[in-house]
Amino acid sequence: MGSTVLCVDANRDLCQVMAKALMAEGYEVHVEFDGEAALERIREEAPDLVLLDLILPRRDGFSVLEAVRELPGPVAKTPVVLLSGCSLTPDYTRRAKLLNAVELITKPVPLTRLVEVVAGQLGEAKPPVPSRLGALPARRGAEDKLLSGHLERFSFPALIHHLHGLRASGVVALSTSRKRKWVQLRDGYPTAVRSNLVNECLGNFLTRSGRITSKMMEESVRRMKTGQLQGEILVAMDIMTEEEISDALLAQAEEKFYEIFAWPKGQFKFEFNASLQKASGLAQRSPANLILQGVMTRMPLDRIDAFLQLRPDAVIVRGKEPFYRFQEVALDKRHRDWIECMESQEPIRRHLDADTELRRVLFALITTGILELAGSDTVPIRSMAMAPNMPRSSPAHRPEPQDEQRRAELAKLADRFGHQSLFEILGVDEKATDLDIEVAYERLAERTHPDRLSGSSEAVRRLAVTVFRHVEQAFETLRDPKRRQLYVLDLRRVDREAAALEEQNRALEAEKDFQRGEAALEQRAYEDALVLFGRALERSPDEGEYHAHYGWTLHLCHPDNAQMAEEAIEHIRMGLKLASDREKPYLLMGRLCKATGRIEAAEKMFTRAVQVQPECVEALRELRLINMRREKQKGIVARLLRR
Repeated sequence: MGSTVLCVDANRDLCQVMAKALMAEGYEVHVEFDGEAALERIREEAPDLVLLDLILPRRDGFSVLEAVRELPGPVAKTPVVLLSGCSLTPDYTRRAKLLNAVELITKPVPLTRLVEVVAGQLGEAKPPVPSRLGALPARRGAEDKLLSGHLERFSFPALIHHLHGLRASGVVALSTSRKRKWVQLRDGYPTAVRSNLVNECLGNFLTRSGRITSKMMEESVRRMKTGQLQGEILVAMDIMTEEEISDALLAQAEEKFYEIFAWPKGQFKFEFNASLQKASGLAQRSPANLILQGVMTRMPLDRIDAFLQLRPDAVIVRGKEPFYRFQEVALDKRHRDWIECMESQEPIRRHLDADTELRRVLFALITTGILELAGSDTVPIRSMAMAPNMPRSSPAHRPEPQDEQRRAELAKLADRFGHQSLFEILGVDEKATDLDIEVAYERLAERTHPDRLSGSSEAVRRLAVTVFRHVEQAFETLRDPKRRQLYVLDLRRVDREAAALEEQNRALEAEKDFQRGEAALEQRAYEDALVLFGRALERSPDEGEYHAHYGWTLHLCHPDNAQMAEEAIEHIRMGLKLASDREKPYLLMGRLCKATGRIEAAEKMFTRAVQVQPECVEALRELRLINMRREKQKGIVARLLRR
C-alpha cells in the first residue's frame, strides 16, 4: 500500500483539487472538511501525513493538532503540514513550532510546492493506487490523474480559480447534454479551447457576426475538402486579410470559452499534464479577468443570486491571500468606486438589491479570492489593491509596442534577482521582523505578479513567472524561522552559491545573445547572427529554439553547401526534439525544406507549426503561398493541354 495523506480544508472544492493532484502523483488520499471529522480520521486510520488548514468548522487546525499530539502511541508523532489562508503572524509561527508542525504554508499552494512538501516527508510515491477519496469515485491507472465533478456543485469559474492557485497544467474536459468542450491550462492560465459545436466553427462564427455571407462560407467549406484551413481560404479569396483572420480566431476562441459560463449544469474532468491538439488559442489574460468577463456576460443571474442569498450575514472583506489579492482584474470606474466605498464590516444582505451588474461584480471578486467572506476580524476593503481599468488584451501573435521594453525590464530584474540573496530580493536585512518581510513582499508582489502582464507576449509572461517565483521563494523562505535559519547558513557556503549564480548568469547571457542574434538575423547580418546564436547554444545547449535558429542561419550563410545543409538540418531536428511544443522550429524546418526544393516536406512543417500555434502568421503565409503556386501550376498545365 502507498503512503496515505489526509487533506483537511473547509473549502470542499479546493480540498478535492489538492487531493486529486496528490493522487496523480501516486499517493493514497483521504479528505475531511471539519476539525472533528479530521481528528476522528487521524485517530482511527493514522495517515502518514496530514495537510491541515488552520480555519476549520467545529474545531480549528491548532486545536486538532494539539489533540493529535496528546493521542497515545505512534499516531501522536504524525507529521502535520499546516495551511493558512491569511498572513502568518508571529503567534502562528510560535504555536506551529511548539506543536512540531513540519511546515506552515500560505495558501494557495502551487502544485509543485505541494508535491515537494509531501515528497519531502514521505518520499516519492509509488504508482497510483485505488482511491479512497471522500465523495470522489475510486479509479485506477490513468483515471487517477483526473479531477472530476459536476458543474452544479463545483462551478466553472471556481474550477478555473482553484487550478490557477495550484499553477496547474493540463486539460479540462467539460460536457453538458450533447455539448463537449476542452480547455488547455498552462501554469494555471487558460491558453486554448476546443468545441464540438458546429455553430462555433470559424465559418459559422464569421457568418453569425456578419463578417462574411452564407454564400462565402459555403464556398470556403467546399474548398476545405482539399485540406486547406478555412482561414487560409478566406484570405486567398480576398474576403479577409490575415490580420482580420487572426482577430476573428481570437474572438472565436473567446466565444467558445465564455459560453461555458452559461451552462446551468454539466460534468468536468481535469487531467493533469495533458495537452490539447487542434485548439483555438486564447488571448493572454489573467484567470481573474477571464472569470470576471464570463460572469459579467454569460453566467445565469439566478446562480449568482442563489450564492449571495445563501450567505446574507457573511461579511465582505479584502482577500487575505497575496497571490489572489494582487491578480489583474479590470474593473471600470463605477464598479471600482462601489467596491472601495464598502464599509469594512459590511454584510452581503446590504447588496442583495444592488443592480445586476454590481451583483455580478461582487460574485466574480469573491470567486477569484480578491474579496472574501468572513464573520469577524475583517480587513478594510478600501486598502484592497486592484489593477486599473485596462484595455482588451492584444492577440498573442501581435505584441504591444511596449512588449520589448517589458521583456528587457523583466530580464534585467531576473538578472538582478539571480545575483541577489533572498533578503536583497525583498529589500530587507537579516534582522528584519516578520512584519517587515510581509510588507516588503506585498509591495513587490504588486509590481511583479504575472497577471499584471497577462496581455503581453508569451516570452514576457515566461519572464514574469520567473521573476515572481523569485519573490515567492524569498517570502516563503524568510517568513519561516526554521527555513530562514537554514538559508542564512547556506549563504555562508560561498562555493555552492557561486555555482548556482554562474548557472543563472549563463542562461541569462545565452538569452541576451539569442535576442541579439534575432536582431542581426532581421537585418540580414547572417554571419553576425550565426556567431551570436552559436554563443547562446554554447551556454544553453538544451534550448531547442537556439538549435533551430542556429541551423537556419547556418543555411543562410552557406546556401549552396550540401555539407552545411546537412549540419543545418541536424541542428533544426535537435530543435524540434527539444522544443516540440513551440512553433518556431517547425517554421524554420519548413523554410529550410522549401529552400532546398522539398515542398511537400515544407508544407508538413508549416502545417505542424500552425497546429502548435494557430496564430503563427508566418506559417499561415507560407502555406498560402504554396497553395497559390500549386493552383497557378494547375492553370498552366490546363492551358498546355488545351493547345
